[in-house]
Amino acid sequence: MEPNTEAVNVPVLIVGAGPSGATLALHLGRLGIRSLVISKHRGTANTPRAHIFNQRAMEVMRDAGLEARLANVACPAEHMQHTSWSNTLNGEEYGRMWSWGNKPSEKHRYETASPCAMSDLPQSVVEPILVEEAIKVGAEVRFYSELVSFEDAGDHVEVVVRNRVDRKEYVVRAKYLVGADGARSQVIDQLGIPIDGVQLNTAFNVHIKADLTKYLVNRPGSLNWVLNADAPDWSAVGNFRMVRPWDEFVVSMHPSSKDGHPFEPSPEQILGRLRQMIGDNDIPITILSSFRWTINDQVARTWQKGRVLCIGDAVHRHPPINGLGSNTCIADAFNLAWKLAYVLDGVAGEALLDTLSIERKPVGDAVVRRANNGMEAHRSLWALLGVTPEDRAKAVALLEAPGMEGREARKQLRQAFEATDAELQALGIQMNQIYTGSPATQVESDDQKPSLSDVDMLKEVAISTYPGFHLPHFWVAASGQSPRQSSLDVCGRGSFTILTGVGGECWLKAAREISGAVPGLRLKALTIGFRCDFMDCYNDWGRVRGTEEDGVVLVRPDHFVAWRYRTSSEDNAVDLLRKALSSVLCIPV
Repeated sequence: MEPNTEAVNVPVLIVGAGPSGATLALHLGRLGIRSLVISKHRGTANTPRAHIFNQRAMEVMRDAGLEARLANVACPAEHMQHTSWSNTLNGEEYGRMWSWGNKPSEKHRYETASPCAMSDLPQSVVEPILVEEAIKVGAEVRFYSELVSFEDAGDHVEVVVRNRVDRKEYVVRAKYLVGADGARSQVIDQLGIPIDGVQLNTAFNVHIKADLTKYLVNRPGSLNWVLNADAPDWSAVGNFRMVRPWDEFVVSMHPSSKDGHPFEPSPEQILGRLRQMIGDNDIPITILSSFRWTINDQVARTWQKGRVLCIGDAVHRHPPINGLGSNTCIADAFNLAWKLAYVLDGVAGEALLDTLSIERKPVGDAVVRRANNGMEAHRSLWALLGVTPEDRAKAVALLEAPGMEGREARKQLRQAFEATDAELQALGIQMNQIYTGSPATQVESDDQKPSLSDVDMLKEVAISTYPGFHLPHFWVAASGQSPRQSSLDVCGRGSFTILTGVGGECWLKAAREISGAVPGLRLKALTIGFRCDFMDCYNDWGRVRGTEEDGVVLVRPDHFVAWRYRTSSEDNAVDLLRKALSSVLCIPV
């Protein structure tokens, strides 16, 4: 085509301004890389959509200096204490579970895993903040602009974009194109990357305002399931998902079958169903919006081809169980941002970008499996209680029976509730993103990979400084009069970080020599220990560092361990560090 205007030249073109696209633009901007973000929508998310904001995602925001701002607009964990199942909100409750780190026996795991806390942060709240902050650091965002086509030209990507207002098309020439354009990704489709899996079913969401305080204040929770047996087939099971306590909700409605047959209830049917689920025909309800969505079990076979890379829901598509969707999207972006920046700055080789699929695809695939397994756990619970009047009457009769059959029925119901603990206290699946074996890590020949046989990878955090593991969180302080900081605070921020201790001066000298000789390399070094740059506040680093005091741990800009060496090495510290950095960056250093 003949462009209507002169081509726009930009280092990175990002298609999609959702959690993954906006986060990528933000972190690229913080590293000095301009990006152009286009979105076919008129603006940021107009419905709450994703909402559970886990600790790993908040660590990404903390690295960008946004944690405090987001915490001010999020609902804290105290409002997320429970998940409940009831006949109606005003009726019989069948059971409840502790949720999102509020279980007394699990709180310590969440508190020690991260400096950040779980929170409820609707997508409609977080997206505008991410876009605003990305623009502040140099990103350009064009809404109501759609991707028409693209071609990988070898040394750049030629992209045709259409302004949806005047329908005019223009060309963007980008060094790299990133598809962050969601579950109906046009980028993935044009690349021809196969999508493995299926679309499972449809569900219906209604965004409402209604004061439900009296029904929920005594069991505060972000998820409140309703299973009244006289429900219509198109909404056999529902869920009041808190947006703001306790007067704004997204109500999801799930059909009785998994045939995927679409349904379009009328406004009168929706309002009637809402009143039925609440159990109150007189309560005022304002319907803000309604929309149908698809429940998927799908993963992309690869995340990239040439100069085109894909992240977010474009490559992993699944139900909202476990609240892993937008959180995983944000982590995808954090993984990719520093790699793009280092390649564009000439500090890393292009092969570094090949590690996106190597590192993130196993994470995305695992998230899809877990979310769909969690969905089946819910369906098993629904089936046990019965979703028809006849089946519910039988189930309730058994549950209240005093004999052996009643005891067995109550046991099965308890077990069905407890099966959802894998969703509601799943700290491990949130935090255990492990990249061992990635080319963007370097392992010494005598370094042994830790055994994880005793770790419940779903519920517990695997803690290690072995290359490919996330740097453990621990507290440090510059002095007794200084505020404590997380290990994640003194690392990251776009830089590689060397951590050593008493006797590790050779690593500090090596870092100075290499960083001085390699323009653009962001490499900082600090010591932790007695009379060092930072004191190890509670000796947690001493327990988990995996090296001697004078050894070294090299941390990537995304908080993952790149390399470690057990002791000091006065004679060849420079060579060892240079070799490790060259391997990780896929370029001679």
